[in-house]
Amino acid sequence: MKTNTSATLYSRSIVNGSEVWTRSAISAVFWENRKAANVIKSGLLAADSAAVYIPDITVSIKVGDVLVKGAVTKTISPTYTMTNLRADYTTITVKSVDLMDYGSAHMQHIQVGGG
Repeated sequence: MKTNTSATLYSRSIVNGSEVWTRSAISAVFWENRKAANVIKSGLLAADSAAVYIPDITVSIKVGDVLVKGAVTKTISPTYTMTNLRADYTTITVKSVDLMDYGSAHMQHIQVGGG
């Protein structure tokens, strides 16, 4: 599988009633930005999104996690929030995760969709 960048995964969990973000690096992904728009009754609503293909099928990723294009070393904390991360980097919130574990090992991947 061809790849064009690395990515950083921020996995969301709740610990003792508080939101905790755990950062992990993904060394190679294929990141494809998509331009789209949804038309609603009141007008035009942006719906830009991305599809990300991860050749490592052992990556643990779920809906609600945040994926960042490129390698990021920032840790989410009270002083550097998710809002700061979204302002500084290209990010998507994971909306779908599909495991494509058929075919040869070179074809197997995880397909992530988000916006």
